[in-house]
Amino acid sequence: MAQEVPPRKLSMSPQRRIERGLRLDTLDLEAAPLGQRVFEYLDKDHNGTISAADIFAEFDQCGLRHDDPRIAPLCSHLEAHPDLVMDFETFQSTTKDCAETIEKCFGGQLCIPKFNAFRSDVEGLFDETCAKSGLTARTAKATFAVSLCTVDGQRHVMGTSPQPGAIEFCLEECCKPILYSMAMETHTDIDEYISHEPSGLGAHAMALQTKKEKKRPHNPLMNTGALVSCALLLDDNSAVDTKFNGFLGRVNTLFSRDSTPSSSPSVSSMEEATYASINKSIAYMLDAAHCFPPKTNIDDVLGLFFRSCAARCTVDELSVFAATLANGGVHPISGDRVMQPQTVHHCLSVMYSCGLGTYSGEWAFHVGMPALSSLGGAMIVVVPGVMGFSSYSPPLDASQNSINGVSFFKAIANKFTFHNFDSLPMINLARKDPRRNSRLVQEEITTKLLIAAAEGDVCEIRRLRSRGANLNGTDYDSRTALHLAASEGKISVVNYLVKHGASLGPVDRWGGTPMSDAITFGHLHVAQLLTKAGVTSSKAPVPFARHSSATRPMLLRDMTCFYAAANGDVDHLKSLLSEGFAFASLRDYDARTPLHVAAAEGRLDVVQFLVERAHVPIDVKDRSQRTPLSEARRSGHAPIVDFLRKALKAPMAAPHAFPSTPRTPAHDSDDELEGYEMSSHSATQFLLRAESREANKAAIVGANEASSDESHLAKVDVRTLLRTLRESGLLENDPRLRKLVDNVKLLGLDATLSYEQYRYLTESGAILLEKAMAHALVIPNFGEFCDEMIDIFERAKLNRDGHIATYIPQLANVDPEKFGMALCTVDGQRFSLGDATDTFCVQSCSKTISYCLAVEELGPEKVHFHMGCEPSGLRFNDLSLLERNGFRIPHNPMINSGAIMSSSLIRRDLPLHQRFEYVMSIWSALCGDVNVGFDNSVCLSERSSADRNCCLGYMMREAECLPDDTDLMETLEFYFEQCSLTANCAAFSVLAASLATGGVCPLTNHRIFKAETVRNCLSLMFSCGMYDASGTWSYRVGIPAKSGVSGVLLLVIPNVMGVALWSPRLDEIGNSVRGIQFSEELVQRFAFHNFDAFVEHSKLPSPVFRGGATSSGVAHDAKQRRKLLYPSLYAAYEGNVEEIRRLKLLGADVNAADYDGRTAMHIAASMGHVAVLKELVYQGGNVHAVDRWGGTPLSDATRYAPSNADAVVHVLQQAMRAHA
Repeated sequence: MAQEVPPRKLSMSPQRRIERGLRLDTLDLEAAPLGQRVFEYLDKDHNGTISAADIFAEFDQCGLRHDDPRIAPLCSHLEAHPDLVMDFETFQSTTKDCAETIEKCFGGQLCIPKFNAFRSDVEGLFDETCAKSGLTARTAKATFAVSLCTVDGQRHVMGTSPQPGAIEFCLEECCKPILYSMAMETHTDIDEYISHEPSGLGAHAMALQTKKEKKRPHNPLMNTGALVSCALLLDDNSAVDTKFNGFLGRVNTLFSRDSTPSSSPSVSSMEEATYASINKSIAYMLDAAHCFPPKTNIDDVLGLFFRSCAARCTVDELSVFAATLANGGVHPISGDRVMQPQTVHHCLSVMYSCGLGTYSGEWAFHVGMPALSSLGGAMIVVVPGVMGFSSYSPPLDASQNSINGVSFFKAIANKFTFHNFDSLPMINLARKDPRRNSRLVQEEITTKLLIAAAEGDVCEIRRLRSRGANLNGTDYDSRTALHLAASEGKISVVNYLVKHGASLGPVDRWGGTPMSDAITFGHLHVAQLLTKAGVTSSKAPVPFARHSSATRPMLLRDMTCFYAAANGDVDHLKSLLSEGFAFASLRDYDARTPLHVAAAEGRLDVVQFLVERAHVPIDVKDRSQRTPLSEARRSGHAPIVDFLRKALKAPMAAPHAFPSTPRTPAHDSDDELEGYEMSSHSATQFLLRAESREANKAAIVGANEASSDESHLAKVDVRTLLRTLRESGLLENDPRLRKLVDNVKLLGLDATLSYEQYRYLTESGAILLEKAMAHALVIPNFGEFCDEMIDIFERAKLNRDGHIATYIPQLANVDPEKFGMALCTVDGQRFSLGDATDTFCVQSCSKTISYCLAVEELGPEKVHFHMGCEPSGLRFNDLSLLERNGFRIPHNPMINSGAIMSSSLIRRDLPLHQRFEYVMSIWSALCGDVNVGFDNSVCLSERSSADRNCCLGYMMREAECLPDDTDLMETLEFYFEQCSLTANCAAFSVLAASLATGGVCPLTNHRIFKAETVRNCLSLMFSCGMYDASGTWSYRVGIPAKSGVSGVLLLVIPNVMGVALWSPRLDEIGNSVRGIQFSEELVQRFAFHNFDAFVEHSKLPSPVFRGGATSSGVAHDAKQRRKLLYPSLYAAYEGNVEEIRRLKLLGADVNAADYDGRTAMHIAASMGHVAVLKELVYQGGNVHAVDRWGGTPLSDATRYAPSNADAVVHVLQQAMRAHA
């Protein structure tokens, strides 16, 4: 921490007005209207006026065009008066009709806040694509144009021609989702006419899907489906001209056109000019198969289809259509609803699985965005909830998709986190998320890491590390997790950090290192550990304070208590008290209480509240041995000194100090925590001593009624504690709670825990328990959610359709009435029903893990050299292979041929028995380190009926797609062994949750698979996991899943939970009938479908905790403004003037300070950022602000002597003289 500076009797927040061009009292932001802050944001020269050019420049930076209807009147006015100079009053009157748009735009609240940077990145990718394709000549053949539009109407177009946005072309296949949506809105039974399955065939294939003896088009994006959509539109006997005019009207609305797109008889679409004969053949085939409604006129159907394909458009217009889909059917510019949400929901589903013909599976795997391509070379791509893209480039590949379009959007997916499963928890620095500030993301996870280190919560640190946290991450004062753990004496955390490569000698702003902190605060056992790790120090121990084991901030909301105390916000403190907030035990990193803060700030009303109502202890000492009374005396707040003296009366004698942290053991240990966790015996001894100590403390307090340290006398009933954890979904066999559960059982379930006992037992999982008690786990109302699960389960249990698999003889012996369900969330909440503990063979569910193992070992490129990513549209054991570049390979790893291929790739360097042991160990780790079984009888049964699988193996060997020197019989044996692994629903749900977290087991916090591996696996599960019903599954359920013929069904809801279902009754495809019913009803009750987050079609509730979400609007109250504190401090640290200005526009308080009193002025002065200091002074920054160690911006500049210290001092002294 900072060295001590002689105290100065300066007010922490002197109220002053700063005289400048625009007279605003920025110290009272609630009195400054947003319009004023917008004006000041634009007034970069601080002269009290802005020009039209200033406004146009901001619009261009944000991506709003001058012809945007929302700002067009303003832009027309400014263009007519280019020399207009506006003061605040003129600006306000001129912009009043578009004030909301301006506030969102200039405040960085549009969908892509840093649009200019994003636009530059996209243009760079466009140029790279052009360079690869040799597109330099501006000829018709070389035409390549790309346009984008966000859900907020931010737009950009680029191309190889002079005016890329003006190039017109035929809609071709891009008309299909429009026709389908129109037919869907007039025919609620459209699913009876058109299926949703990828066919594995081209758009013009003469093929239909047969299910239950009924034939239908595979999906609405094949020509078969598009023709049926046209037939449904004509089902009311309307004339073709009438329906076509309706189609054009819909196009005009979607494309924001005032006039009808050109359509001339001389212009024919490729569907008519080139493929008229095949389309006629398809129409007659559909008629013969009774796919059309009765009395359908085939010529009318073809006429409507051809004319719709021939309608003209531009890339600009197509991108607006794509953005409308991304916005759930709401037009991104007008804000009008132009498509029904349910319609958009279904369109996105079929575009994701079927939009690029025979390349759809590869597209979903590599790009992972709903898309559609056309024969004319156009493409539309949807990033749900964010934006729509369109491109136009006529050259096509073998799959009839635009070569340049596919190449460009692959580059987009590699550059940005737009893939469907890029939301998995990981820190991927190789890709950007333009929706979020990457710096803020890093700051958030670093803050969580530092809090966990101060808490001694190894469990939370392991969780954060497994999700990509940098163990050497620093805050704005260069403090690391090792600094805090050493300062607090958290030996287990120090050991974990050392073992996992944390830097041993980081230096904070004040020159402190972890070793010096450990010595300074008397944690010699930590110093001994650091010395053994190789750190040296010549410093001698100095007196230190053994502060009490108090609750430190574990949730970011806890910090608001300190800010409220500093700002005198009694109302906020009262609201926290009404919610049961534990003021008495709360401490910050330096053991300071809110009472310390309020006393130092001179907040008498807060001090009275904290002492009289919140019962915060008065005589508690912080790390520097200061009490609230000494802080008040030091700051010269006489009324507070008098009040605290009266409240103290007869102070309680300090109890005997008992070290809550064990000494460093003498023996060496390579295990990360071995030797630093107490044994059960020593833990019991500690608990008994702590209980005795608490009894002594109670006796002392009983003899001294003046004491207010009531929180430490509270008792926790063991049964109540365990019951509360169970109600939150945290079970007693959770490995993260092992220390707590094992030791309370030693004390007995009827025992009560003292505060100190509770703090000791819960230290390694403190943040998990805090989240559970605060209802901040991923499913906060877990009991209510489980009630819904019970209801869904009981309904599905009544379903007795289906049959047991018999092609493997041993599976035919299973009781068909068995039914089990278990779920596990990404936070480790668990629940199970029915036969959830009965074991079963995993069968085809093993394919997901086999694929992940192969990718982890060899990488995705090597693995997918041997297999594809395409749905086959055929049975899981069909004797077929995918033709690709002259080679024949399995379609995907989720069918039998692909799984056999995966098995051939796993640990080829080991003998068969060791390969199997390796696979078993990974399965055990994914299931939470529980034993996974093996059913030898099923394995033998598989082998005895393996003719089909052997045939698949020989077919692949004949096609030369197996790796060289593959022993086919051994590979098949290995495959049968993996299918014969056994688990139960309870363990299997943990495996599913490990995939939902991106490869981290939620119970152990160990990373098993890379997040990229899991992303690829989930993509394949989504498109291919349910055999030849995968398309219908993604359409209706929209959750990555994998089924097995044993009746198991694995569901993965990314970032939420995993679900395991088991019921042996199968449908004709081989999927569990009860499992499917359960899943369909699950997404009907909750917003778990893949596109539910972007399309609120039925206002489904979400059980997921949203407490971490922040408002996207301007901060209107003190609580919201406090959320802007850390971004302001980091912006000052980085010297980012523009960010300081933007945050002020959002309502940030320029004089806000953290609970150590450090403001942006302090940070900027310490770092020597003159431009930031000038901006802060202009905004009303307090040049006299004093931090907890008596430091001011001026003293910081002198103490840390940046290279431009003279310039910093000059700015500060000038400001002090101007406002003396």
